[in-house]
Formats: sequence, structure tokens, C-alpha cells
Amino acid sequence: MRIFLTESRTCSQTETDLFEDHTYPQRIHWFKETYARVKSGLFYPPHMIAERVLDPKLLAHLKTTQPGKTAFILASGSSNFAGEGNKIGRENSLSFNYKFLPLTLTNVYAGRVASQCGEMDYVATDATACTSSLKVLMDVQTLIKFYGFDRVIVLAVEDQVNNMTLQFFGEAKATLTEDMAEAHQVVPSAFDSKNFGFYIGQGAAFAVFESEEALKRSGLAPKAELLSAYTAAEVAKNAIGQREDGQGFCRAIEGAMKFAQICPEQIKIVKTHGTGTRSNNDAEKAALERCLSGFVATSYKQRIGHTMGASGLLETLLLFNDLEKGTVPGILNRTEEDHVFLSEAVEAPKGMVLSLSAGMGNVFSAALFNMRI
Repeated sequence: MRIFLTESRTCSQTETDLFEDHTYPQRIHWFKETYARVKSGLFYPPHMIAERVLDPKLLAHLKTTQPGKTAFILASGSSNFAGEGNKIGRENSLSFNYKFLPLTLTNVYAGRVASQCGEMDYVATDATACTSSLKVLMDVQTLIKFYGFDRVIVLAVEDQVNNMTLQFFGEAKATLTEDMAEAHQVVPSAFDSKNFGFYIGQGAAFAVFESEEALKRSGLAPKAELLSAYTAAEVAKNAIGQREDGQGFCRAIEGAMKFAQICPEQIKIVKTHGTGTRSNNDAEKAALERCLSGFVATSYKQRIGHTMGASGLLETLLLFNDLEKGTVPGILNRTEEDHVFLSEAVEAPKGMVLSLSAGMGNVFSAALFNMRI
């Protein structure tokens, strides 16, 4: 049973603004207009970001071309959107109170959006932290291959830019705050000896996956084939850290390869999790060098920020857009020449595509794709 990506939409922001009115001043990739009316309590940034990928024409098309048994999954990274209320005890442009609290719950919002996509046989949400939208591809695989589903629709969106998230990641020294950037004279990058870290970013992704038989009935055209997806954990005492040897990433990669029945040499392009933190640099690089050979790797978080639960799928779709143009982009702000963890864009090699993500709670996900259909 083959699975195809047939439709996709993305939303992300490459520009940054310095958000100074916070305990931890830092740059953010955001759509400032999504906060323009939040103090009324009637508008909610995650919903407004989602609207950017919920293309009305596509939703109407999905309703009228339902090929059979259909599922909807919201990959949100958390069980409720994080930004409601004034979480840091001080007023700023991110502070607001939402008047319809049930719609801050991701399961309620999932049901609301699912109804826009047509009749559903299954609706679910996923709260697997920053790996959420890549982890759900394992669910897509399971539903289509083993439970007879014809179509699975995935919406990946989270409330990334809010006081609570900026506070948490600032305290943890995970984001590149202004103090850190100035102290070390660095900008975001990954797998680099000098530049490191990321900014938080707003973004969303929408994707439709269909079985081979469903394609014949829906009339949609395949953009890529999902070969396999696998999620794993590693043996570790720290549920918010990563082992230096990359065991979690290795287990996810090996699981995906085994399910797809392909060998390491067939994987030529890797979309890394690529947060640029010292721990992720060590873990992900060790895993890739141990599991694969003859590949090139890139990262998107330096371009659009870390979009948290939406990042895995969103970045994968951005990579597909670049591959359609024939290139694999380099990792921004590399300070040394690197032909594996790319410092410059290269012509896309022919082979399978591996996408990786990781999340707090000891979760590592891998998905394998083929764009040569």
C-alpha cells in the first residue's frame, strides 16, 4: 500500500523583529498582524496563523473529492495552545485574555477545522512537543496501511510566539537571546563551530496524504511518496536533553529504514532538526554519521525560526519546494566550508529524502520520502 502527499500549504516568516519588552529580549520570526486585535479577546494568534494555510479553494475541493475513509489530525505540539493570558506578570504587546477558552484546547479546535474538510471518520490531536508534526506521519502510515483509510489530512500549527514560550526558552538558554548573542557575537546557525542557536518563529503547514487507490478517485496529483515514518526514544535520564551519541535519532532513522526496506546508501538528502544548540549539534551529527554515508544535510530553523510543533512537517514541505527547483539550500550563517552539513546550496542529488525532528520528553522522529514518483 503506497502513500502519497497530494496537496500542501505552508506559512512561515523569514524576517525577524527584536522583541525588547520581555524578561528575555530576543528576536522572533512572526506575523505581527496576528496580534493586532488579540486584546479584544475575540482573535487568537494560532487560529489566525492556521487560516493562512487553510486555503478555502482547497478545503472546498477536499469536500467534493472525498475518496473514501478520511481522517484529520491536528499536530499542535501541546494539548492546549500556550499563549492565553498574561503569563509573565507584566503587560506587553503579547498579553491578552481569550474570551472563548474551549477553543484554546487543541482537541476542540481540531474538530472545528476537521468539519471544514468534509465528513470525517476519525479526528485526533497530537501533543508530542516539537516533533509533533513529523511524529503524526507515523499515524498517517498506520491509518492508511493497516486501518483502510483512504485520505489523512494533517494541520500543523502551534502558538509559538507568546510570553510563556519566550520565558521558558529564555530561562533554559535554548533560544538565542540578545544577551547571549551580544556576549558571544553570534547569529543562528547549526553544526557550526562559532554560530549557534535559534529564534522562535510563527508558522503552519497543511498536508493531504492519500493511498494509491484513493488517487484514482480523487483526481489529485502526487507530489511525493511517503515511504515510512518512525518515532523512537533513547535510554536517557534527562527527558529534556539529548545523548551526545545520538541514540534517539539513530533509533528513529533505523526504524524508518527498516519499515521502508531501504538501505542507508539510498538516502541522499537530510532535513535535520537543526536547532543549532550545542546538544542537538552533537547528537544529530553523531547519529547521521553513524547511520548514513554519502548524504547532504540542511536546516531551516535559521531561515524561519523554530516553529515548535509545526516545524517537522513545515520544514519538510519547504525542502520539497526547494527540491522542485533542483537545489538543497545551505545552512545559514555557517562560518566554515562544509560539503555535508551544507554551508552553501548544492544541486539536489538523486535519492531518498530523510526528515528528522526531536522533542522534549525524549521523542525522536524520522520520515522517509521519495520525490521521484
